Amino acid sequence: MQNTDGDAGKRIFVKVFGFTDVERHALNTVFRLSESRPLVYSLWSAEAPQKAELALLDGDSWEAALELANPAHDVLKIIWIGEKPPRHATQVFARPVQWAAVIEGLDQLNFPESPESAPQSLDVDLDFDLEPQLDFDISGAAPLVDIDFDLGAQTAGEADAEVSTAPMPLKPVAVVSEGPRVLIIGADLETRLYLRARLSIAGLVLVDEAATGAEALQMAASTGYVTFILDKAVGDMSCWKLVRAMRKSALGVGKVILIGRDLSSVDALRARFLGLAGALRKPLHPGRLAALLSRFRYSSR
Repeated sequence: MQNTDGDAGKRIFVKVFGFTDVERHALNTVFRLSESRPLVYSLWSAEAPQKAELALLDGDSWEAALELANPAHDVLKIIWIGEKPPRHATQVFARPVQWAAVIEGLDQLNFPESPESAPQSLDVDLDFDLEPQLDFDISGAAPLVDIDFDLGAQTAGEADAEVSTAPMPLKPVAVVSEGPRVLIIGADLETRLYLRARLSIAGLVLVDEAATGAEALQMAASTGYVTFILDKAVGDMSCWKLVRAMRKSALGVGKVILIGRDLSSVDALRARFLGLAGALRKPLHPGRLAALLSRFRYSSR
């Protein structure tokens, strides 16, 4: 597919997820009409000659949560159609969709500095009746029962138990110099103290702490850890960036457990994509944490 003559001659490929057949037809029509403009939009496919730059997501589709969680799409600008957009969405449009307005918004992304040089808006009338959509909530506001996704089913007694999540006092332990080591990564001191106590109960007494991602990378470079407990709210970098850095440097060879007060279903899916061992919401449930740790097999060194 070749561009027609124009000042910019630029083609942008767009990944599209979700949408009804009617909306897809409207979108394809808009893309075809853009062929007459200096800025052309094309539907991305595996055979496309270049990578996609944008992702157009149907917020009412179940695909939206999966694609948001896919780390391969972190580099794409997210265009969200519907309610409850993610915080990192570049642009958001409500339903019913005004496709000409969507294209105008995409033009602004590509000509932000000189609006007068942007391609003229498409003169189209795509006022279709939209089919009803499912209400798929990925906001994370509601409790997520299965966010500790890799754990076995809870027993009835555990599910109904009211367990205190307040930090436990540390008990003196014998000095140990050898054995499996765990690194807790997070800025919150209270959480780190609580985790130390829980790890001690699980027989893991060699525990180190890192308040920042940079500190964690430095410590992991010189020490072999069997488990990393990573707080999503680590201060100096994204927790996802830290996980990738550890994997890239062959440091994240142990099990990684992600914890966080605001973990959402998208976070749980992303953790699964990245091969993490588990994701637990704070305040931590002692039984679930213990069950997760008990699934790991540690050997003394």
